[in-house]
Amino acid sequence: MRKAILFLIAVVLLLGGCAPWYPTNGEPYIAKAQNVSVNLPAGWMRQNRRDIVLATRDGLPLQTIMVETIHVNDDLKYTKKKFSPGMLPQEQAETIIDNMTSNQKVLGLKVLENKPAKIDGRQGFRALISFKDSDGLAYRSLYYGFMEKEWFYGLRYTAPQRHYFERDREAFDKAVSSVKLLTP
Repeated sequence: MRKAILFLIAVVLLLGGCAPWYPTNGEPYIAKAQNVSVNLPAGWMRQNRRDIVLATRDGLPLQTIMVETIHVNDDLKYTKKKFSPGMLPQEQAETIIDNMTSNQKVLGLKVLENKPAKIDGRQGFRALISFKDSDGLAYRSLYYGFMEKEWFYGLRYTAPQRHYFERDREAFDKAVSSVKLLTP
């Protein structure tokens, strides 16, 4: 009986399933759903989900690179704020930061830095954020974002503040510098 229950649990997990993980090779990866090309770090694993691409080296809790797109008509998960065409980079940053702050799993969020940045030649922002998870583990997150017409493009790196954040930060910086829109 116990084996049957474990088997059913395994089947439910597989059918409800996660998307498969694929190794990265440092070459440009075309994320069609996100309308970008990005060089994810070699030796990492990537996963495509409906509206995001995730990459990790040692597992999602230890470091995550996320590439996302958000249409101006899309609702954000944790805030009522929305993007609108023509928003200034500072307004975009405020919207994303409010969305992160409103997430109940993100505790004590602090914006350590929020400044202009260029991504693929476009005006955007770069925000350095610290927070704790519900277990009290301190994280840092580096978020780059910009808008093109009716789409917001976000690139975020998140890792525990101790050890992992600085260790893999350069890999994220290289990924950000490689981003290219497929169609403007």
